[in-house]
Order: sequence, then structure tokens, then C-alpha cells
Amino acid sequence: MLLQEIQSILKNKLSPKIFRLDSEIYGLQYNSKKNNRIIKKVMLTVDLSKEAIFFALKNKINLIISHHGLINKPTNTFDQVLINKLTFLTKYPISIFILNSSFIAAEGGVSETIAQALYLNIEEMFEIRNFKGNKVPIGRICTPKNYVNENQILSLEDLIKRIKVNLSTSYVIYVGDLNKSIRKICIVGGNTPSVSYIKKALRKDCDCYISGNINYIDAVFSRDIGLSIIEISHYKNEIIAIKKLCNILSLEFPYVEFILFESNDPFKFYH
Repeated sequence: MLLQEIQSILKNKLSPKIFRLDSEIYGLQYNSKKNNRIIKKVMLTVDLSKEAIFFALKNKINLIISHHGLINKPTNTFDQVLINKLTFLTKYPISIFILNSSFIAAEGGVSETIAQALYLNIEEMFEIRNFKGNKVPIGRICTPKNYVNENQILSLEDLIKRIKVNLSTSYVIYVGDLNKSIRKICIVGGNTPSVSYIKKALRKDCDCYISGNINYIDAVFSRDIGLSIIEISHYKNEIIAIKKLCNILSLEFPYVEFILFESNDPFKFYH
């Protein structure tokens, strides 16, 4: 497989370039000069931690596909951690492709994968406009689906329990009344800004908002207006989509070795 072949399917289908938000980094971030380079081993990861880079070097990976980049925004200075990572990368010719928010919005991407993992009916796209004026389906608006009784009302507590089981997480942060009925849910995966999205979700008659990033001010606002909010682990909501992407690419390019690197959630919780 040539580098340009996998770039093409990522940019046009699996993580469309047109869904890129603002000036965020997208596409080849490192070692991007040789599009006709042959790729035999690909590693997929949520982030480019030191452990991820060590693993790639040890296993002689040709291409890393990462949700997050080495840096998130243009910078004038390199800190020592970044310098160390770049030093390691020079030891073996590895290219790095960054997905960022385009993979949150994509069909089969982060937001859609969360909805499917939580056994929800996707009713419509939750769209915003990016810096080029393109509509970006950053989230999914869903209605509850019940396993046994279709007429059973799903409460906020029921939804939280489903998240804990289906996403294999031991804790869930939430705002709202656990007994409240949930009828319409807006899911926006990843670490995307939330306050304007929350207001738009309200206009869409959503009574619950799920994200990987809820700050204190947004939580207070949601409490005041009676909107239920659920924050799920940033890492958990992205790794399940990266696993899915790894499987899709393995089928698309059967003669290439695709390896999933699980760096694990950097946050630790005292129980």
C-alpha cells in the first residue's frame, strides 16, 4: 500500500478533510514528503504519548494514525517533552497522520460510535459550520432504545448505568436529576467546545447532552436550565472509535498490518 492510498481514504471517506474545524492540525503532521512511500505497518492510537512513540519505533511502524497531534496549535517554541519525541522520531522513518475533529464528525467516527455503543437510535445529525462555512456533523441527536420493553421510559440513572456497562467505565460525571426521563439526547464526542453546542442542543429540544468535555460554567448553566449533562471519559469515547477504524482499515487493506496501541486514560481515579 502506498502512503497516498491510505491518505486518500482517510481524507475523503473515513475522516473527511472537509470536516476539519478552524485551524486545527489535520493530515500528515510529520514526515510528509514522500506520498509514494510503501506502507507495510500502521499503528493507530488516541494520542502521541512517549509510550506510543516508543512502541512505534520498537515495532518498526511506517505510519502512525493518531486522533491527537504532537501539538494542537501552531507554536513558536518547542518544550523539552516535544523535543524528546521529535528526537526519537528521527531514529526511524515514520509518517504521522492526525485525525482531530474530522474523525469526531465522520460517519463511523467518535460521535456515531458512542451512539451505537449506547444502543441509541440516531435520528439526525447535529451540525455546526466550520471556518470555511462547511456543515460539519460534529454530533448525533438520538432517542433512547430499550433492550426489552420498547415502551419503557429511560431515566437519567438508566442511561448512566448503560454508559458504565457499555463503555466499561467505573465512574460517570453528570448534572441533573437521576429520576428525570430522557427522551432526546445530543452526543458530541471528543474534546470539543461545548457552551454553544449545549444551547443549540436545547433548540433541538434535547433534554440530555453527552460529551467528553464539560467545564464548570457549562455545568452550572445546564443545571440552571434543567438540562441533563453527562461527561464520559475523553479517552474511553475516542478509543472505541479508533478500534473500529483499525478494523475497517484492516479490511480495506488486507495485506497491511494494522496495530492498535492503547495508551490508557492518563487520568487515574481514587475509589
